[in-house]
Amino acid sequence: MQNFIALWLHRFKKYTHIFKVYIHFFSDYCKIFILKKRSSKNITAIILTQQFGDIVASEPLLRQIREAHPNDILLWIIKPVFKELLAYNPNIDMIIDDFCPNHRLLLINSGIFDKIYNLQFRNNSHCEICNVYVENPVADSKDITIHNYYFQGNLLNVQQKIAGFPVTDQQPQLFISNKEINKIETLSLPPKFIIVHCQSAQNSRNWDNKKWEKFINYFIENTDLNIIEIGLTSDLKIDSKKYINLCGKLSLLETAEVIRRAKLFVGIDSGPAHLANAVGTFGVIMIGKLANFINHIPYSGTYKSGKNAIIIRNETGPSADITVEEVIEQIKTNRLLLKV
Repeated sequence: MQNFIALWLHRFKKYTHIFKVYIHFFSDYCKIFILKKRSSKNITAIILTQQFGDIVASEPLLRQIREAHPNDILLWIIKPVFKELLAYNPNIDMIIDDFCPNHRLLLINSGIFDKIYNLQFRNNSHCEICNVYVENPVADSKDITIHNYYFQGNLLNVQQKIAGFPVTDQQPQLFISNKEINKIETLSLPPKFIIVHCQSAQNSRNWDNKKWEKFINYFIENTDLNIIEIGLTSDLKIDSKKYINLCGKLSLLETAEVIRRAKLFVGIDSGPAHLANAVGTFGVIMIGKLANFINHIPYSGTYKSGKNAIIIRNETGPSADITVEEVIEQIKTNRLLLKV
């Protein structure tokens, strides 16, 4: 009996999900169709649904696409949790919520788009419920995959190559509205602070909590700086009035605004590091060996050039093996605190 109930619960979940997929597809198709008819403009779709660091890094490519399609309606398909990153970008005309890869595939195959720039790899485009993969034949034809993409350059360069645009080293920009600025004003943050971001969704990129605690306590005890931690969650145990935990309390753009106000960003290779690059805050970024990638650089602009960032590497293992002393010494040697 339990197996019977489990089977039908599974089927109910599956078919309910598929029904919602088609509801979303028909709704979005009609919105796009009506917009296309009323405007008499071509629709150019950009597909990059997740990995918010990749989305931030892609902003210069969006400018290239707008230059190539000045009169088109530029539409971006993205997961709802990340769409605020595009909400105020002047080059985006329409945002479509990515319900699931099957929903995305239906839109791609519908013929509603005049041009598609699909920047999403296949391995990030699978719906387990629908059992559907969204292929990326353009990336495949150029032999750009999740296993070799960093051999192609930084994230922006990879996207430019997939989209067929000239490879350039441009500084990403982020557009923050008065809503986020006013929200951060209400927090009454201290005038001088360092931002730290300690945890990534990918554990292999993380630094040990004990190291973070040692690092933070060093600056609490030896400088007049406050420390603000950002991210989704925090496991740190810091007992000081000069430590502020904002984890899980801010939206993505609110987080970016806090980073913009910081004197220094210290963190691992993750989404917030891309925010720091885009808002122009000097960064100290710890990067370890990632799969087969050694000496890879995710960033473009001043983080890539080193003008506005110091990259501390471990070429033989994970970033977790980088010592606290090495990070502190880099900050002291490069006289970064003189800028604070």
